[in-house]
Amino acid sequence: MRRLARWPPLIYHQVTMRAHTSTSLAPPVTPRSRLWPLRGEFVDTALEQAFRQSALQEVVPQQQVSLLVWAALLLLFAVPDYLAMGPVPGFWLLAGYRGMAVLLLLAYVNALRQSPRLAMHNRLLMWLGLLTYPLFFLFYAVRPDVRAINTGVIMVMQLAMFLFIPSRVMLTLPVAIFGAVGASFSYGWVSTADTATKVATCFLLTMPAVLGYVAALRQQKTERQEFWLRQQLQDANRELQGEVARRVALQVELERQAATDLLTGLPNRRALAERFPIEAARAQRTGEALSLVMFDLDHFKQVNDRYGHAGGDAVLRGVGQLCARSFRGVDMAARVGGEEFAVLLPSASVQQAGAVMERFLHTLSGLDMDIGPHNVRVTATAGVAQQQPDEDLDALMARADTALYAGKEAGRNRVVLAPAPD
Repeated sequence: MRRLARWPPLIYHQVTMRAHTSTSLAPPVTPRSRLWPLRGEFVDTALEQAFRQSALQEVVPQQQVSLLVWAALLLLFAVPDYLAMGPVPGFWLLAGYRGMAVLLLLAYVNALRQSPRLAMHNRLLMWLGLLTYPLFFLFYAVRPDVRAINTGVIMVMQLAMFLFIPSRVMLTLPVAIFGAVGASFSYGWVSTADTATKVATCFLLTMPAVLGYVAALRQQKTERQEFWLRQQLQDANRELQGEVARRVALQVELERQAATDLLTGLPNRRALAERFPIEAARAQRTGEALSLVMFDLDHFKQVNDRYGHAGGDAVLRGVGQLCARSFRGVDMAARVGGEEFAVLLPSASVQQAGAVMERFLHTLSGLDMDIGPHNVRVTATAGVAQQQPDEDLDALMARADTALYAGKEAGRNRVVLAPAPD
């Protein structure tokens, strides 16, 4: 794993360089990230839907607050109407229109609460704007004393629709045009001012809509460009995380292979050397015994000479499979040489380990090894040694090997226990 520690700085460098490039330069324009020039929305429909979905949690509460403020202002301004007009038919006409508009706004707030996805479309918001604007047109006829104030209110509304009510500019624009045209017509219809004043008023009513549209369009494009950049960075991050995961998996696999005998699937000598200090320390701490068995196959050269190396490999694989199912989970059987194997047995004395190997050799001698059309039986000789205090692996293996060769000289296919050193 120490080699893996060199990778994160490289990956960090790639991330920071990519992020720096993306934020310091203009966002990359691709066919998928193109925006409609006048709509400010992604040309790609799926990407536009993804943007709206990502902004939903922010847009819904903004719309609800804006609508509630809108409704509150409509009710609040009924007070000066009553003070100025009294309970006359004109006041009740305005009050009725206000009441209808407030109910519609509150109904939409409740609809947003029930189905937040409505905020992704905003068509209902557009129709609300079209339905409530005529209230302000009525003011020119019903309350001629506040025509100038009403004109100012409409101008503020034109900007507010674009800037304070989160919406799509192409759905807000028709409302703004309707408001500018309707207000200009209403003012011109009832006003006795000269033509120049009427034209100037028309420009005043239209200008906020134009400015609001331009500002909102720019903001809308910026939001989508930032969303596209975030998508790119998230994709890059996922790619880098995937690369890290692949490299970690490769490192784990390399380490597994480095500690595994590829032919038999058993641990190799390196794995045994890494496991031994752990078991030795545990044995010293608990006072339990720790034994090591060395065994190799008898007359294995004859198997290779008769059946070839492929036949010899088949025999070694069979022995490996027998080892894998014959010992305890805490034991460790390893292939340490050509036909030589070792078994580390924690919490086992030399006598206990010898008994285990007696059973193993008996099973091995009766096992048929399939080599193509042939069945071969092999035997093995084993030497067993119990670790002594402060004895390292090499010394323990040497004592077990001595016992092993003593078994070979005594006729093979047997277990020999190594005596404790003097």
